[in-house]
Amino acid sequence: MTMVETARGTVHEWQRDHMGHINVRAYMEFFEEACWQFYAMLGLTASLLRSGVVHLAAVQQDISYIKELYPGDTIVVRTGVLEMREKVLRFRHKLFNTETGAVCAACEFTVVCLNPESRRSQPFPAEVAARAQAFLETTDD
Repeated sequence: MTMVETARGTVHEWQRDHMGHINVRAYMEFFEEACWQFYAMLGLTASLLRSGVVHLAAVQQDISYIKELYPGDTIVVRTGVLEMREKVLRFRHKLFNTETGAVCAACEFTVVCLNPESRRSQPFPAEVAARAQAFLETTDD
């Protein structure tokens, strides 16, 4: 599997909810940070997205909560591409506890490349598609 590190962080006490668990928002924040790093690695940099050449639309996110995190835990997110089509990119984040190595959560994202003016799907830039192929997962574990 070809996965790349896209985020690191620490779980904090303030991320607990009223039941004492790390709130789902915290997991999404880690995944959100990883998204923007991964997009930049693919060539979908902030300046490109601001330029009006292309936009992205997240159309689906599926999260699996596997193992609970606790305040003080350190995490790393690794990301790999599941599928790269002309206008659609599907990728997976895995969030690991750096102390134990355990996968604590996984999230699959589906994003579509948009034309900013028409708000309709358009092909990803060729160089983005080529870079995404380099991160294509080779096994499903």
